Amino acid sequence: MQSIRLGLEAAPDFLAKARRELLRFKSFEDSADKADHALNLALTIGQLGKWTYHHGIEQGVSLGGLFAFIERAHNSNASVKLLHKIAGTTKHHTSSRRIVLEIKVSEVGPCQLTIQQFDLGIDDWQPQTHVAGSRLLGIRSLIKDNEIVGLESAFEGLAVTEKRNGLFFDPVCEDAIGFWSKTILELEAGRQPPWLSCRTSTIHPLGLAGGRKGRERSSGVAMSGSAAQR
Repeated sequence: MQSIRLGLEAAPDFLAKARRELLRFKSFEDSADKADHALNLALTIGQLGKWTYHHGIEQGVSLGGLFAFIERAHNSNASVKLLHKIAGTTKHHTSSRRIVLEIKVSEVGPCQLTIQQFDLGIDDWQPQTHVAGSRLLGIRSLIKDNEIVGLESAFEGLAVTEKRNGLFFDPVCEDAIGFWSKTILELEAGRQPPWLSCRTSTIHPLGLAGGRKGRERSSGVAMSGSAAQR
């Protein structure tokens, strides 16, 4: 019987699909198109864990149970956990409102981030000009008592927000794709991924990009309120 998966037969195929969807997401400027591609991307990455598990079993690697495998992945990488939550919420959105509320979905939507830099050295007035996954809106001087005391950079982009904290979507997806890519390579070499034997708590590896000196404060506004990139 011919496969109905359109050539997507194993974890490496879905990994390649996620990479293609990330490129599509980045190539669109229209907010509606970006939101559509963001949800498609989250769904693909959210399912990569199950495909990766079965791929490892087929390679003859002992991985324990599926539930424990996914849970350890979530404990090892917060991007994977976050996208899995979005995928689960999206999948169940039309079937049960109660399920959506229980999952406590993170929002995906437009976000603005402001970075304020203070205590800069006399010869080091370098404003923050890049945050992964966003575009620079503008830079202005912060003035107090007729003196410049700092710099403020404003950015915007599509962000994932949870409990009033936010992360721009692109680096979250890139981080999760990188995590599963390394895992698949380990499995294809006949080895368990190192994180499978670790019992670590989830710490998100992402933060504001770029080298910055001096004291900083960040603030932002997402669809549901404040969302500061951490």
